[in-house]
Amino acid sequence: MPILETVLLDTPTLLILHEPRLQLLRVTWRGQYDAKSARTGCEHILAHICHTRCSLMLNDSSEVYGDWWKAGEWVGQVFAFELGKRGIRAVAWINAMDWPSRHSVASTLPHVQGLEVWIFDFDEQDAAYAWLLSQTPPAAA
Repeated sequence: MPILETVLLDTPTLLILHEPRLQLLRVTWRGQYDAKSARTGCEHILAHICHTRCSLMLNDSSEVYGDWWKAGEWVGQVFAFELGKRGIRAVAWINAMDWPSRHSVASTLPHVQGLEVWIFDFDEQDAAYAWLLSQTPPAAA
C-alpha cells in the first residue's frame, strides 16, 4: 500500500505533512502566535519543504489565535517568495476563527507576489482542498 502522507514535523503548535502523490504540503498551525513565533513557524516550514518537490500548500490557520500582524509584511514578502523558490505555486489558506489572527492574515496578503493564494474560511477545509486539487496541471499524455 502506498504511503499517503509523511509527517515532516509535529509539535504542539505546528504540524507539517507531505502528501507526495499530490505534491502537497499540508500545514496546520495550532495555538497562540505572535510575530516572533509566526516567523519561526514559517522558517520551520521552509526548512522541511526542501526535499518534498511540492507545488501545492494547504495552510490551515483555523486553530490559531493571537495577534501576529507585525510579521505580516515579512510573511507576505520573504516567506511567500521563498515558498515560490522552493516550488510552491498555489496556497489555500484557511483563515482563523480568532479576529486578531484573521486581521494578521489580511495584513499579509497585500505583500504576497508570485504565488496564487486563496483565502477560505475556517469551516471551508473541503473547499480549500478541492481548490488546490484544481490547481494541479493535467498529467502529460
